[in-house]
Amino acid sequence: MFAFHELSSRVSRDHQISTTIGDMSPRFRRSASPTVWPNRTTYDYGNYSLDMFSDMDEELDGICTSLYVLLDFFHVYYIPAIILLGLVGNLLSCVVFLKTHLKLRSSSYYLAALATADFGFLMSLLLVWLNSTVGWKVFNNDGWCETLVYVSAVCSSLSVWLIVAFTVERFIAVQYPLHRPHMCTVARAKTIILVLTIFALASHSYSFVTAGVVKNPDGYEVCDLRIEYLETMRIISIIDSIASLIVPLVLIIVMNTMIMRNLLKFGRRFNQEPGYTANCANREKADINLNQIPVSFLQ
Repeated sequence: MFAFHELSSRVSRDHQISTTIGDMSPRFRRSASPTVWPNRTTYDYGNYSLDMFSDMDEELDGICTSLYVLLDFFHVYYIPAIILLGLVGNLLSCVVFLKTHLKLRSSSYYLAALATADFGFLMSLLLVWLNSTVGWKVFNNDGWCETLVYVSAVCSSLSVWLIVAFTVERFIAVQYPLHRPHMCTVARAKTIILVLTIFALASHSYSFVTAGVVKNPDGYEVCDLRIEYLETMRIISIIDSIASLIVPLVLIIVMNTMIMRNLLKFGRRFNQEPGYTANCANREKADINLNQIPVSFLQ
């Protein structure tokens, strides 16, 4: 929540940086002007002359200008390119996972839901970028402000827990392969996705109250956190960090570590036992031959 507000605030202030940097240079020059220090070359502070301080000011001014040009390039070209690429990629992922033979796998529904959540977050980010760069005043309007903050919070939280759910399924497939067919089903995957979606929608409904269009110190109306809910949002931010960052991170690390341990154990057993490969091959042949026997002979 705070991260999205900070992003929107930074985006809205990007076009004010140039004027600020432009004002820095005259102030630097005025601070080192002869009217302030008439004998510039006669004063010394720490073995540095005032001429050297003036050169440092000019060098700092050039660095700030170059930094602004670089940030402006990223803001104008890099961010929309990444957003559009992500939108197309997530849309194609949904089509592949839901419209091909992959739809028979339960893991495909987790990945399709993850692509949908990322698509929603990128759309809200695109509207923020259009608001600050193109001048399409959507994000700073009542109704749109609360909705975009709410959608971004829901999508970011939901994407994290969808990754956790997908990791749990991979953990079950590796740790308990015999239980996977009746535990990791398509119906169960749809149920888990629905539960996670409902929980994310309900847990971030506070965004319609805490966010809104407020006036910044410059007198412009921007979408930001309402000042009267600042203390409340600090507590919510701590809880959200634990629920959407720390807990999922710990679960993902633990399960991936156990998956890696099981795969390494299987690899060592595969390399150390010479007859293990032959037994697997004979077992597969036996299964094939058993499937080829007519049913009448087995009765």
